[in-house]
Amino acid sequence: MSPIELHVWNRAFGLPSLDPECLAAIAFLSSAIPQDLWVLVESNNAGVSPNGSLPALKDGSQWIGGFDAIVSHLNSKSAGGSDIDRSLTGLQKAQSVAYCSFIRKTCLPIISLSLYVTSKNWINVTRPLYSTFLQFPVQYEIPHTHYARAIALTAHLTSLIRDIAAEESRPLQPVSTAFAGITTTTDKSIPQEKEKITTRVRLRNLLADFLDPINEKLAGQSYFFGGASPTTIDCLLVGYLSFLLVPDLPSPWAKEILQNEFSDIVSYADNLKSACFTQDIIYGTPDENDKLTLISWTKRTIEESPRSWGVSDDIPLSQEGYKARSTAFWVAVQGVIGLAATIGSVVAYKALTTEGKVDVELKEEVAGTEVYSTVRGAVGDVEGTGASNNGAEEGRLPIFRAEDMLGL
Repeated sequence: MSPIELHVWNRAFGLPSLDPECLAAIAFLSSAIPQDLWVLVESNNAGVSPNGSLPALKDGSQWIGGFDAIVSHLNSKSAGGSDIDRSLTGLQKAQSVAYCSFIRKTCLPIISLSLYVTSKNWINVTRPLYSTFLQFPVQYEIPHTHYARAIALTAHLTSLIRDIAAEESRPLQPVSTAFAGITTTTDKSIPQEKEKITTRVRLRNLLADFLDPINEKLAGQSYFFGGASPTTIDCLLVGYLSFLLVPDLPSPWAKEILQNEFSDIVSYADNLKSACFTQDIIYGTPDENDKLTLISWTKRTIEESPRSWGVSDDIPLSQEGYKARSTAFWVAVQGVIGLAATIGSVVAYKALTTEGKVDVELKEEVAGTEVYSTVRGAVGDVEGTGASNNGAEEGRLPIFRAEDMLGL
């Protein structure tokens, strides 16, 4: 029996994947199933997934897409043998579902803001990362699609994004004043109520909205619901927290706030990472039909085009979402057109050259009479290698007039 395959986005930042849901799935399989029964496949091909996104589980000929569906499938398949929540009470299972929804709703925009929307981090780290494992032309379309999704997820943080950009554009300040909790004035006549809350305070409050409830629930425990082993929500939490703690970024505001003010959560996440993301993970290679290729990417782009145009019959797109998806779609179209133009240029070049030679017709004026001559030379040569006034060489290439070639 061949092992099941967990298809994910490529490893990054020293983590097994660059996507929090993929990390959560890896953590779950590491906790629930013996390592010799599954392999990790960095296919980067969301087209194999039934829901159009990774992670995706390949179990024989069956595909299961998404973290929740993967957990449900494995629990059903093993008759509860891989259910790491089996020791939880009914109330705890209900709380787990609620907290999972809370984590996704509050933490995903923070990760998007840190890795994608904070320009220093996107330009210097995240965007170049995609080029290390994606080939042309998907190395342009996929990062832009992920960036567009991040923009949509952080649409409610517009003013904070502007403040972050303003902070990044300012001259460097001494460490004692840069990103201080408040900015005070030296004018004693101005009341203290006029103190301005800085960007760092707003970022801290944003993180606190997510972390305070988690910190309160953990209360120093090794796992979310106590006990001696992780549960499903621990797997989801370590997937999301890892992207706030692990990446080394030019603007590391998330990591700094966590390390300075939420040390218990840092310890909790570090322990889970050590337990779930071990060196024992076995990597596999995707089958030919599961690989991310130009054909599979183009097919998926065409299939998603109605959604990109905002004409699908599922959840309506907001104006911001429509713009983001439409822009990503047209980037994909431009990539295909550019590739076709490149291939066409190569074919045309081959057709117009024979053994590196090309014929050019020159016009000269001799004793007041226009005389045409044909010169054959190697491509790139100036003088050519020979001439023929009748230009009747059999099999000769089409003649190019020099003045036409030069735009004269």
